[in-house]
Amino acid sequence: MDPTPDAFRALARSSPWRFRTLHLTHRDAGHAVEAWLRRPGDLLVRDGDRLVRTQGPPQSVSGFRLDTGTGRVVPLDDPSPLWPQDVDPPLRPDGLVAERPDGPDYGDPMHQNYRWVASLDPVELSHHVQVRGLEAGLRAGRPTWTAEVVPEEGYDPRCGCCPLLFSAVSECDETAGSGYPPWHVRNPVGRYPDAYRVGLDVATGVVVSLHPVGGAGLPRLDLEIDIHAVDADLNALFG
Repeated sequence: MDPTPDAFRALARSSPWRFRTLHLTHRDAGHAVEAWLRRPGDLLVRDGDRLVRTQGPPQSVSGFRLDTGTGRVVPLDDPSPLWPQDVDPPLRPDGLVAERPDGPDYGDPMHQNYRWVASLDPVELSHHVQVRGLEAGLRAGRPTWTAEVVPEEGYDPRCGCCPLLFSAVSECDETAGSGYPPWHVRNPVGRYPDAYRVGLDVATGVVVSLHPVGGAGLPRLDLEIDIHAVDADLNALFG
């Protein structure tokens, strides 16, 4: 595959179909955890002394209804999700995804917040972003595409409260109509990043590095993922 801006965006939308299991170390704003992901929908995270298992799509919720026959409150029927791996997306000649099918429950199980989900499936980097200065290289021996990425109007993060590309675009969209002022109003001496230096692992489509370029007075926005193994058999680990 040739590393073009269009291919970079296509790689960002392709992650759900590029691997089944992943062993990784995830560092967000300096906090590191070790994790094992088995698609679809199974995540094991070691965070210090804690081992946490999470299953299901990140947006799944539990609910209840009133059974009119018994008068009891019972759980809602929870239909099995349609996973991305259950459908075949249209592919480009280079094997990357041309367009995501509607219908599947996209996203891996969440740990902490939606930046976790977005880093493993960075579809928000596949549209309404400028991609410039793209380079092909190696990160820890793995082929990686790295570029400066700038969000444009229409950038649509997985969750507005924790986007990969924290910016005036994401903040104004997140706070619109809420009555809550965006970050730059609450922090008048602050300045959003001019861009983000983003690395995508070519084999998996996962964000392996993300660092703001420029800006001032910002929260920590750096993110890195070290990939230890791809598509290893994790059945014994998950049981």
